[in-house]
Amino acid sequence: MNTSPDRTRGLFLIIDRRNHRGLTHWIDELEKREIPAVIKLDEYMVDNFCDLVRDISERGFEVGCSYNEQPFWEVDYDGQYEIMSRLKEKLDVCSGKSMRVFGSKYFAYDESTLQIADKLGIDYVLARGTAGARALVYKAEEYNARIISVSNVPSKQLGTGSLCDESLWCRGETPEDLRKLLFNFKENRIVLVAQTHLSGVKRNWRNIYREFLDQDRIHWQSIDNFVQEPVVLPNSRIPVNTRADYRTPRPKIPLEDEPDLSFE
Repeated sequence: MNTSPDRTRGLFLIIDRRNHRGLTHWIDELEKREIPAVIKLDEYMVDNFCDLVRDISERGFEVGCSYNEQPFWEVDYDGQYEIMSRLKEKLDVCSGKSMRVFGSKYFAYDESTLQIADKLGIDYVLARGTAGARALVYKAEEYNARIISVSNVPSKQLGTGSLCDESLWCRGETPEDLRKLLFNFKENRIVLVAQTHLSGVKRNWRNIYREFLDQDRIHWQSIDNFVQEPVVLPNSRIPVNTRADYRTPRPKIPLEDEPDLSFE
């Protein structure tokens, strides 16, 4: 494996979309390649596939939770606290480890999220990208939790979204469009996202990820290593991306028509 210090630093993030089959496929793929990753689980998965969740945790992956019903920009402090504390309690019991990563729908967060993260001992909050394809890590002077601002893909019509299969598919774009993005970025730090209901089970999307990973262009890091040397600012000066216009999927190819993977 290429260990050159000038390689792009990368964090791999799997987002579960209630697809245990796709989740299992991605875990096996990453373990085979010895790539550390953050696994962001839906509450449904924690409630219904606890044995799988514990197995993922025991295999060394960083397991966090997501709230996919509503972006936290629209939820007050009390609502956020109930959600975050409930999910943390469930995941702690299920995984056997303390939940350290949280993200709401669209990676939305506000100051209440940071306050609650500190109160609950959650180390990392996921946020929408603020610097194009370049991922950034912020730390507010007032809080302990670090904010991971993910890589973005651009769209003048539909706003920015994370560097992943779902963001492209929602824009009516194809796996080939994902290929162009992955093989042409020039950033020194990225967050690459994959979602279980797309590249976890759909052949054309998975093949692009495999082709990219085969190139060994990225120094994949654990979350603890990835967040080193954050940008430290007063919270009021940390940029927040609240644009999420692509709320209705507009696929060129209906998802059910995408070819499924055949696994060995």
